[in-house]
Amino acid sequence: MINYRKGKEKIKIDEYGSLYIDYDKINPNERPIIYIGGQMEHRCHILEQTGYTADPGHNMFDGSWFYDYSTLTKDKSNINVQNFTKNLLDALKQAHIGAVDLVTESYGGLIGAYASSSPLIHKVVAIHPPILGTPLANKKLIRYAIKQLEFEYKLLAHLINIILNDQYGFEQENKNGIYDSRIRDNTDLSKLIVVGSHIDYNTEKNELIKSLYKLILKLTNKQSDGVVIFEPSELQKLGITYIEEDTHLSHFDAGSKENIEKAKIKALKR
Repeated sequence: MINYRKGKEKIKIDEYGSLYIDYDKINPNERPIIYIGGQMEHRCHILEQTGYTADPGHNMFDGSWFYDYSTLTKDKSNINVQNFTKNLLDALKQAHIGAVDLVTESYGGLIGAYASSSPLIHKVVAIHPPILGTPLANKKLIRYAIKQLEFEYKLLAHLINIILNDQYGFEQENKNGIYDSRIRDNTDLSKLIVVGSHIDYNTEKNELIKSLYKLILKLTNKQSDGVVIFEPSELQKLGITYIEEDTHLSHFDAGSKENIEKAKIKALKR
């Protein structure tokens, strides 16, 4: 676990998130890079409010934005991309660091996409984002899997159904990705760069990822990284710049320090 707060100034605008800036790292001759992590930060929210995270991206750049909402919130529909993004942009204004590049992982890519219409955002590098959505956040499809699919899919679908809380606004966005009109209408495609790949089922070693991949394929007939859909032709149709990784990576492996650094260099050329 790493301390994502140490040596950084915290800017907290409201109950949706906090921006952490390491002013000592900022080079006046380079555009600052801010990192936004993914879905597991929602799942591990209470643990990570101690100031520690297993996500290496939070200590790789000039700062990071962190989900900081209360798990006791009654109206969970407000925990969504619109409010996360407003918090991020308001915090960036208060930070007085000018326009930034965002490097994001998983759901963070939807926040980056939504924020891209702001002049405060120069480029968004979205690593394995749910831009094309994921059926794993679709309660209707998961319940269909429980009732109608073969036995090998039922147990996994049951577990997903227990974990999935679609009262949260962000789960609806995970389900639909850029097909959510609010996200699509606020995305500047000239700023968005998606970095990703689908797994190679024959070489993938993680059995959970392989099972998730098979479930997604069964439900959608589409390739995935074991969590989110990746169809290069579909991204191309949408006009989204796509960089395919050198090797096939699962959604879990994509968040490694090595891969985040590779994605940043490929997309930003620095």
